[in-house]
Formats: sequence, structure tokens, C-alpha cells
Amino acid sequence: MLPVLKIRLIASIRRKQLEVHQSTLFRQHTADIAANIEGFLDATPAEQIARQTGFIKRSSTKLSADGFINTLMVSESPQSQISLPDLTAILRQSHGIEISKEALHQRFNPQAVAFLEKILQQALQQHLLREKGSPKLHFPRIKIKDSTKFKLPTDYNGAYRGYGNFSKTNGMISLQYEYDLVSGHWLSLQLTEGLRNDLTDTEQTTSAITAGDLHIRDLGYVSSSYLKAVVQSKAFFLNRLPPQAGVHTLQGKPLDWNKVLDKAACQQHLQQEVLLYDTERIPCRLIIERVPDHEFKRRLQNAQARAKSKGWSVSKAYKKRLHYNIYTTNVGADILPACAVRKTYYLRWQIELVFKTWKSFFDISDVKKVKKERLECQLLGRLLWILLNWSLFSRLNRHVAQMGQAVSLIMFFKRSLQFAYSLRMVLLNKLSIVEWLENTYLPLVIDCVCSPPKGKHTHFQTLEINKKS
Repeated sequence: MLPVLKIRLIASIRRKQLEVHQSTLFRQHTADIAANIEGFLDATPAEQIARQTGFIKRSSTKLSADGFINTLMVSESPQSQISLPDLTAILRQSHGIEISKEALHQRFNPQAVAFLEKILQQALQQHLLREKGSPKLHFPRIKIKDSTKFKLPTDYNGAYRGYGNFSKTNGMISLQYEYDLVSGHWLSLQLTEGLRNDLTDTEQTTSAITAGDLHIRDLGYVSSSYLKAVVQSKAFFLNRLPPQAGVHTLQGKPLDWNKVLDKAACQQHLQQEVLLYDTERIPCRLIIERVPDHEFKRRLQNAQARAKSKGWSVSKAYKKRLHYNIYTTNVGADILPACAVRKTYYLRWQIELVFKTWKSFFDISDVKKVKKERLECQLLGRLLWILLNWSLFSRLNRHVAQMGQAVSLIMFFKRSLQFAYSLRMVLLNKLSIVEWLENTYLPLVIDCVCSPPKGKHTHFQTLEINKKS
């Protein structure tokens, strides 16, 4: 047999074996997944929340709570392409609700926004309660937090202000998002004005830090008060060294960077116990890792371009530090050795893939100028739709993980566009959940399994390495 044909035959046999194995494994959890979809939005609690928030005040109202949610949640088009007549048509065709566009326009009010915010909060809580069976690592949760911003047609009278040099008329909205990489749970999601930076969010959310969790964040979130709160909560942090942070030896003397970097030049990894910041003096490990020459050259070119644009020059000391990645963590070397720090820190980039799916596949940033409350309601509805798909992705990933593999986040959400209409029919009780699982959802197990690039690990494999270390 020709080598190429032999390889194709072996690949075909392996794929068939995978299909059979996954099909058997997946059907064992069909009831669990069906309950996940059925319980995502319960009409009874929705009506109760609608009355609590004042969205529904009379029993004779035309617009039902579940009809309002489903209409906003499962719209296939982005917000910029949805008109009031479109929404009234969906309400009439899918829910039998006759309402004029003028009446619907009036229903987009502060009470409607409060109602959908409460529904999203409830859906998050249910998502956390349903998802179980996370792999046991040294950390019960690896919490990754970041934000994504996008432009609005207006600032809505200062409600969504952007940066002063961004635009004089346009506003900006920020989505502050945190999730647990171990279980796949969404932990928090908040709409804020673009002017509210990450550091402000950190200062206002330190109460959410819980013991035992590992927090991996971008430098924009890192401050002395944040790191102090992590330590006091008996939690853990891992981040790059903040440029404004003073570094001291355990004896309280300023760190001699020339000596340290000269020593680091002779080895791949150097670690040292230090104290961070001049006042707080937070104890942690400093890990210094030398980068390849091509990475140094790229960094130097970028630094020189930035300096030239501002009329500066790159100092010798700064050039020297460009040779290294410098991290800080309060995790012990017995749990997180120096050689595993970079790979663990790079788990943070998973959140960038999340934001990419939101913008590329769900068009969360594609908006037009409408009434402020309507904009907020449609965004919250779209986030509910994303959460439902994320819950399905998380569960699918858990099944595949039992075979030592992982599901590609990008591939799954790209495929999710193909089953959006059929999932909508499931939510409207017009299509059997079991039939949908068998014919639409199950094939994703094969289509979305990902393989890591040559010489690299998927984030799931990195978690497994940490689990065994």
C-alpha cells in the first residue's frame, strides 16, 4: 500500500474509533446536558424577577418576561442590524405577542435594564452551581481577569465616557470579565464606562479574592493594595513585575539589578526571594527568565520605535532588561518551579481568545446609536446568549478532557453560529433537546478537538502538567 494511502487509512480508523468512543461517553451525559439547557432560563423565576425589578407591574401586560428575554437573547443579527420592527416581528412569530414598535420602545427603560442584569446574575449563579467535577490541582481555581473595550456612537450624556483623546463625541464601554480556567466558570461580568480603568476595578473588587485561588492578571490590574489583599486572603498571585514597584532584598536593601541580571545571563532561570514596593514590602519570589535573541531584537525594535516617536532614547539599563521576562509570585517553588512560571502565566492569554469570540463571532462590539436602555438591554441579551453557549462549550470540553484532549475555543464558537437557529428552536420548545443533541451538538466533539502546535502545549495540557507536578 502506498505510504500516503496507509496514513490516510490509519487516520480514518482512528477518527472512527474516536467517534464511537465519544458518542458512547457523550450519551451517558445526555440527560445532564439536556437539564443544562432546560434550566438555563426558567419562565417562572423570570416573571418573579420582572415583578421585583418593576419591569412587569400588571398581570395584563402584553410583553411577558420570558418572551422579552428570548427575543433579545437569540437574535442572530448584531445589535447594529436589529430594528424595532424586527423585534416586534420576532415577538409576534415566536411568542404570539402583539406589540407596536412605539410600545416596545417605551419598554426599554431602567426597569428593563435592572431586570436583565438580575437575569444575567442568576444565570451566572446557576452556571456555577451546575458545573462540577473540575480537575484537582494545587489551586481550586485559577482566576483570570481582563477587560475589553469598544466604541459607542455617543457617550449617552456622560454615562459611557471614553478617553479624552479617543473622541470628543463617541463614548466607550468596557466589559470587565473574570473566569476560572480550571472549571470554565464565568465568575463575574460587568458593563462599565470606558474611562473606568483596570486599576480602579481592582481597588473596588478586592473583596472577591478568596483563599487558595491563583490570580493571573495583566499589569493594568496590579497594585500594592491588590497584592496585599491577595496575601491577606491567603490566596496566590502570578504576574509580571510592575515597572513602578520597588524591589528590595529580604534585608530591606534596594535590589542591585546590574548584579542580578549579570547573574541571570549565565542561566536560563534565576529566582530570588524579595520584598515588593517601598511601603507595603510584600514578600514574594522574583523569577527572571532569559528570552531568545529573536525575541530580544523584536522588543528592542518596538522600544526604539516608541522612544523615537516621543523624542526619547532607549537607555542601556532598559536594553539590558529587555533580554529577560521578569515575574513575581507568592507561590512556592515546590508547587510552581521557575521553569513552569512562564507557561502558567501564559494561560492568561486564554481570555484574549474569549474576547475574540465575543467580537468576531457574536458581534458584541457592532452597535448603532439607539436609546441608552435599549443598547444596554440588547447587550445584556447577547451576553446571556454567549453564556449559554459557553456553558455548552465548558461541558463539551469536560467530556473530551476524559480522553486527554481539549476543545478549541475558536473552533467551537465558530461552529456555534451554525447551530444558533436550531438551539433557538430548542429554547422555544419547538425542537426536541435529545434530537438536537444527537444530530447537531454531538458532531462538535469530533470537529472541535484541537491539537497543539508542534513543540507547544494546549492550555489543558499545561493544567495537567501543573496537576501532576
